[in-house]
Amino acid sequence: MNIRPKIIFVVLPLIIAPLILAAFVSHLSAKSGITAVAANLLQFKSQTLNNYIESQWDLLTSNNLEDKPQYQDAAKKTIFGFAQSLIRSPTELIFAVDSSGKIVMSTGATPPNPIPKPPSEVKRATSAGTPDSVLNEEWTDSLIINETRRIAYSQYFTPWEWTVYVSEEWDTFYSPVTRNSIIISIIAAVSLSFSLVFLIIAAKAVTKPLEGMTRSIEHITQTMDLETRVPILYNDEIGRLAHSFNQMTVNLHEANRSVKNFALRSVIARRKAVKAQIETEETKEREQSLRVLFQKYVPQSVIDKNIERIGKELLVGEYQQASILISDIRRFTSISESMEPDQLVNSLNRYFEKMVDIIDKHMGITDKYMGDAIMALFGVPEKSEDDISNCVRTGIEMLSCLEDFNREQKELKVGKFEIGIGIHHGQVTAGNIGSEKKMDYTVIGEPVNISSRLESLTKHYQVPLIISDRVRDSLGDEMETFLLDRVLVVGSTNPISIFAVAGTLEEKTIEMWEVFEKGREHYFEGNFEAAKKSFQAAQKKYPGNRLLQLFLGRSNRFIMNPPPNWNGAFRHEAK
Repeated sequence: MNIRPKIIFVVLPLIIAPLILAAFVSHLSAKSGITAVAANLLQFKSQTLNNYIESQWDLLTSNNLEDKPQYQDAAKKTIFGFAQSLIRSPTELIFAVDSSGKIVMSTGATPPNPIPKPPSEVKRATSAGTPDSVLNEEWTDSLIINETRRIAYSQYFTPWEWTVYVSEEWDTFYSPVTRNSIIISIIAAVSLSFSLVFLIIAAKAVTKPLEGMTRSIEHITQTMDLETRVPILYNDEIGRLAHSFNQMTVNLHEANRSVKNFALRSVIARRKAVKAQIETEETKEREQSLRVLFQKYVPQSVIDKNIERIGKELLVGEYQQASILISDIRRFTSISESMEPDQLVNSLNRYFEKMVDIIDKHMGITDKYMGDAIMALFGVPEKSEDDISNCVRTGIEMLSCLEDFNREQKELKVGKFEIGIGIHHGQVTAGNIGSEKKMDYTVIGEPVNISSRLESLTKHYQVPLIISDRVRDSLGDEMETFLLDRVLVVGSTNPISIFAVAGTLEEKTIEMWEVFEKGREHYFEGNFEAAKKSFQAAQKKYPGNRLLQLFLGRSNRFIMNPPPNWNGAFRHEAK
């Protein structure tokens, strides 16, 4: 299909849809407005007639003539005359039916047929409680009289047990709506026709230079005439495209001539000199060794981009800022004891494959496997602005992927895995460490130790992911985090604040956090009595919560034995 019909087929629905919507809304608005006006007029006539009937009855009763038939007949004739005076169109019909189903009054030349059913007994009982009044007003749009559908407004007059109908033919009642719909349809059809014509003209104008360009390309393909040019019709994007095409053919023409000249010079050069050695075998072997060395833990893109720098610098240790992620499978010993060896190996292989894919996806490198643990690095050997963010996102996605993995484990009828993840950022020493027989590219330093300790603390606090304050400060408002605690980890003398990431927590835990924070503030201030009360109150609302239990236990312990030089940091003795 050519591009012109495609443009029409894409744009035409954008024109038709608003037209249809506008026509539909206009129709509904007109119908609603006209119906309301006509219905009010019909209702007004009905109420006017019934008011007149009631006034005639009041006249009889005030003169004590309601029991005299001749006066009643005179009043009814007067009412009939008044009803006829309300008629404004030949299609209107006013009639009354008594309780026996007999027509007692009709303005039409032909008696109404079939006769509408008289009011029900319930209806009469309801209206009987209100003296000398007209009750049980009813609106209907499906009254069939003399094989014609009618709109009718009826009211029940108690003294004479009349049901008085003021009606209009359906077609006459809705004729303004019908005319309005026809007018709207005509306007929409005319608008669509003009739009289609203008669209065809516009599509032709847009595609004309493209067609010329296509013909020029076909001509170049067939004749290899690179001096062919496309006429520039418009000073817009299409015109610039045509200009770029012409410039491309000029450059191709020059390149073609340069290639021919280069080929000629090459033939002459091969006859005059021996083929030069471009790369020495030593250089090739060195590059291949570097690729073999790094290909198992550095992404291929990093190797290709930095092979020269890798060869010169990375084999020597250097200080670098890095983000370290360490994940570990919790209670792995008990899991392994419950599985057959082949099941365990298969599960671990699937688990590591999924986790490593996530690390690679976020531009990290899998530094090493430590039994059932994974150590991943971000920012080495290649740095980027998003290293810290990528590291945290990797941890979040690993936890999300673990849910899918555990569903597979359930289908295989083997135990599920639970992992803890610790993330820290800081200056490390990066390089190849080992001997000539066995070397590993890795990082060493305090940040690695802290990451490992944070991973261990996930079991203590029963949260799946813990990040340090350095990581939290770098994230800013990018992710929602919650302050867990201030701690001194084993091997470190500086207290750090540790955080949980909202995206890894259960909804109940997030709901609990606001209550938890009130008690934690008292705890950090050293007001352990107030902290205890807050944690106890929170436990009533969130029983069994691990964080509340931990801090309540600490508050009780510190009330008995206040810690000296309290700065809010809790020292963890266990690794």
